[in-house]
Amino acid sequence: MSITGCRNDALVKLLNGIGYQPVLLPRTGLTPPELYVYKNEKLIRRGPLLDYLPSGSTIPELNRGTLDSIQHHQTDRKSLGVAASFLGDALKCIGITSAPKLDLSFAKGRDITFSFDNVTYVALDPAKIDHMLSSLDTGAIPPEDIKAGYLHIAYDYAFAGSLSMRAAGDGAASFNAKAVQIGTYIDLGAQGKVEATDETTISFASKDGTAAAFAYKIGRLEKRGKKWFFFPEEESGEAFLADEHEKEPYLLERGVVLRVEEEQS
Repeated sequence: MSITGCRNDALVKLLNGIGYQPVLLPRTGLTPPELYVYKNEKLIRRGPLLDYLPSGSTIPELNRGTLDSIQHHQTDRKSLGVAASFLGDALKCIGITSAPKLDLSFAKGRDITFSFDNVTYVALDPAKIDHMLSSLDTGAIPPEDIKAGYLHIAYDYAFAGSLSMRAAGDGAASFNAKAVQIGTYIDLGAQGKVEATDETTISFASKDGTAAAFAYKIGRLEKRGKKWFFFPEEESGEAFLADEHEKEPYLLERGVVLRVEEEQS
């Protein structure tokens, strides 16, 4: 199954709300556009779209930039288990996939805010993909998968360099993260490192400091007759009443984190 068991509603809604599909794809150096097949709840990465174009083809210039930190405020002070679940899911999204020790009892009774930090993106304008499709050769992809509409193109990858957790005191009691023996409560194993960066903030990052893809924007690829069409936005139905300029970005699945499988050679 490509839909993971870590269905953290807050995490998913946070990313879905800005048009991103959260994925477990702990890889670095990915660049769009890339071809995927989504079939029977399995999301399979087929590789760069360039591999399905004629020899000598090139990809238009990519857009690169930074995004604001993506935050989630944990409002239920009584449920540290909920906070730990969110943290576990978020760590997987930045490439820390081993089973870490996450005991947040030291933050009991305090407001907790999680934040994806040092967030960057690499994207290709979807309109430029339209001009590349006239010479698309899907190669060994089964024709029935094409006919069923299983092909998709990822055109925007988001990367997080680190994750932070801020635990704020309620005014009645002070909180000093630097005074906490973090290693007693949290252990990320060989994949990650954790440290208190100031009195209220604990930072998490991969050991090698590289940023992993944790979300992407994706569109549906459809063949009509002999022509290919790319749909990066949700198509309006008969009951669609919103302004045409306010279409929602296309999402494979709402409310879940998807696990990516690599194509088996």
